[in-house]
Amino acid sequence: MRVLYVHGYAGVSGSSLLGALLDAGAPLAVVQEGWQRLQLPVAPVVPERVPLEEYTATRLVCPAAHLDTFLAQHTYATLLEHIEQSDIAERARQRLLRLLTCFAAAVTRVHDAPEHDVVLHSAFMPAVLSMGSGVALGLEALAIEQLLSAPVNLGAGPHPLTAELVRGVPVHGDKVPGVSTTVDGAAILAGLAMSFGPLPDMTIAGTGYGASAEATGGTTQGLQVLLGEVEGPPMGERIAVIETNIDDMNPEFYEVVFERLFAQGALDVTLTPLLMKKGRPANKLTVLAPLSAVARLSRLVLQETSTFGVRVYEVWRQKLERFARPVETCYGVIPVKCGVLDGRIVQAAPEYEACKRAAVEHSVPVRLVYSEAARLAAPWLL
Repeated sequence: MRVLYVHGYAGVSGSSLLGALLDAGAPLAVVQEGWQRLQLPVAPVVPERVPLEEYTATRLVCPAAHLDTFLAQHTYATLLEHIEQSDIAERARQRLLRLLTCFAAAVTRVHDAPEHDVVLHSAFMPAVLSMGSGVALGLEALAIEQLLSAPVNLGAGPHPLTAELVRGVPVHGDKVPGVSTTVDGAAILAGLAMSFGPLPDMTIAGTGYGASAEATGGTTQGLQVLLGEVEGPPMGERIAVIETNIDDMNPEFYEVVFERLFAQGALDVTLTPLLMKKGRPANKLTVLAPLSAVARLSRLVLQETSTFGVRVYEVWRQKLERFARPVETCYGVIPVKCGVLDGRIVQAAPEYEACKRAAVEHSVPVRLVYSEAARLAAPWLL
């Protein structure tokens, strides 16, 4: 399987990542042709080679400013429809849609605005759309199946949108002036990277180096990408499993335990009935956790339950790439959670809470709202 590993040691921006892909061999003509197929009025890009401390990188000027008129002609929903109807490669199209929905979710949370159209008014939308589409097209040109990334360098202090986009992602800081990850860079990583961590075992097939479009803090920052082949099935992400068997706790307490585990970053929490020594009925409490959260979640289990110890082990989790796409039903707009495998949508599940709210508002059974949203999403699976 062909992967691309992003090492943004000085931060990540959309322009530096696209520059690194061009440096690694993605043809600029292919990217520009993709922009034309998307009918994006992106200004011509002229890459230039710039010397950094120990290597030479590719730098390009961000063409985002030319998208203002284009975006003014769309709503968020019509923009997604416009991209869906384009004839770029399916995997690139799905990557771009996933990236935009990730960015839209972050914008609506930061601005506390339920309307998706607030996304188009964001000052960062032109860069996210132009550089994000360029990266999606560049990945396709290099036949990249999965994008992986090192932990993200947020510099001395991230923009609120950057911080929201990398929620749940391993990050670190740097006091060096100008070192940062931009909003468009964070959106690309959050939307496209399958995992964040150390360099995986791989056979390196190529390298690329990109430079920020503008010098920050008086210094041009660089970024490295490594193209490689990994053996075996597609890679997932490393997570931890925290387990314990409990046979002497009031079952009413589990509700609070679950709430506190999720509040502290647990990915999932389950109870499995089992039989312990002396024929005692019991439950196995299982917590799926990011590696960075193992210590606090293990401590919480020890504090909140009657157990005297927990088991912790590391596993690989393989999951579908996910994004949300809205459908317009007769009960209102319902987000549909989509699962992507090999560039194809293979799962489309309406969001239950949204269906529940719509059912209450229209005084109808929730099953009617859910089935209507599922019917409208069914063609995506063909």
